[in-house]
Amino acid sequence: MDKGVNSSSLQRAAWLALAVAALSLARAADAQIYVYKDAYGRSFFTDAPPHDGYEPYHSKAYLNRIRTPAGRAATLKSFDPAIQRASRQHGVSAALVKAVIAAESGFDPLALSRRGAQGLMQLMPETAQQLGVDDVYDPWQNIDGGTKYLCEMIDRFPGELELALAAYNAGPEAVRQYQGVPPYAETRGYVRRVLAYYKQFHADFR
Repeated sequence: MDKGVNSSSLQRAAWLALAVAALSLARAADAQIYVYKDAYGRSFFTDAPPHDGYEPYHSKAYLNRIRTPAGRAATLKSFDPAIQRASRQHGVSAALVKAVIAAESGFDPLALSRRGAQGLMQLMPETAQQLGVDDVYDPWQNIDGGTKYLCEMIDRFPGELELALAAYNAGPEAVRQYQGVPPYAETRGYVRRVLAYYKQFHADFR
């Protein structure tokens, strides 16, 4: 047997074991794990990305679960207790909160946008900090903070739900600047999706 090949294989096996062990320890502490694949196909895991290119890590079990109709249905229901608590706390319809989650992250608690929005309700880091959210990837904290922010937008644009949703997506200043829903395809599509989900999710909280 070629000693060089054997040594290389042992090194790869050892590295993989360390990566898995590190990943397991981080998961046990509820840390957000990121993965980066380099040009050689090697995967690097961390809870503190040192540079761009890292993406949230999703376990195969999680991905397989949300890809099946039954698994997706269970995932949609799993956040209802947190949604109901935040709804009562901030006086926002639970169906509306769930609709925003559906449009923002598709019920993925580890979602991370290219602009840096994080978690179920896609909170930007500075917004999360202002809302007192310490861990944006904790569903309960994220939903509570996102619902509080949604409530603020509803209060800014009373009686104008479309404008409140547009403000949640594009920011209140953009809504004021255009004196209505901004002419952004993304924002207009977002508002339509949330309103459609809003009707769909009413039955979940009767």
